[in-house]
Amino acid sequence: MIEVVGGVSLFTGIVLALVGVILAARSKLVASGDITIDVNGERQLTTGAGGKLLNVLADQGIFVSSACGGGGTCAQCKVKVFEGGGEILPTETEHINRRAQKECTRLSCQLTVKEDMKIEVPAEVFSVKRLECEVVSNHNVATFIKEFIIKLPEGETLDFESGGFIQIEVP
Repeated sequence: MIEVVGGVSLFTGIVLALVGVILAARSKLVASGDITIDVNGERQLTTGAGGKLLNVLADQGIFVSSACGGGGTCAQCKVKVFEGGGEILPTETEHINRRAQKECTRLSCQLTVKEDMKIEVPAEVFSVKRLECEVVSNHNVATFIKEFIIKLPEGETLDFESGGFIQIEVP
């Protein structure tokens, strides 16, 4: 009986010690607190540390296009990061050439918000909005093509041309 209690106590003690080490390292290594993001020198956003820039901007109503949904494969979510971005990541160098790197271009889906930042986004993203719509029909036309018909909210219009971009979020 003593061996069982001793073994359980020793195991629990080791686990608690490891948790303590992890929490101490996390408090020293991972940024926390409020982060300020200066967008185009016109708008200041405040957020917590740790999220991807693409998601932080979307949470604040700035919708940068990303056909891959933040996977780093489409390279549509390019923004310019003048301060606070850190070094460019290997996942970004595949899509961003050296000239664009010198111009501070980064992929917002790959960039973790760790410190105050100064960024520039394309002006057209400020006109993008999120709409909650009703799905009228959803039919497969071909392997990778869908006919997707939605009902817009009352009073809303959608200025969309063939080849344009719409990002759909399904709850």
